[in-house]
Amino acid sequence: MKRLFAILALLVAALTQGCREADLSEDFQLNDQLRMEIKGYVTFSYDPLNCQIGFNRSNCEFRVHSDNMSDFFSIKLDEMPAHIDQRINGAASWTTGDDLHNKKTTFEVVRIENGKIWLWSPDTRIAAVVQELY
Repeated sequence: MKRLFAILALLVAALTQGCREADLSEDFQLNDQLRMEIKGYVTFSYDPLNCQIGFNRSNCEFRVHSDNMSDFFSIKLDEMPAHIDQRINGAASWTTGDDLHNKKTTFEVVRIENGKIWLWSPDTRIAAVVQELY
């Protein structure tokens, strides 16, 4: 009986931990650094000394890239984010080392503040903070 209880306790702990990993971290939501995270790991972040920000309102596209474009991430949405909890279909592209990745997904608008937009895709666990330029 003790063994069965121990197994059930471990199973509940594992399931609970798995659910937490699929959620968006509070740290992401509170940090306003332009960046892309996948599964909680930063794949690229904006450094004003050697990076640039791009934005195309008519294409609903946000880009953050190194000066020589060797590293970047790009988010293209079907429509401009307008309010929190909005769900928008889109695509993400990013580099890791010498690889280029592309993923179509649905993003949720988590936060909008001072031209910055926090996006989260629970299906792909892609999170990004992008900048709307005027």
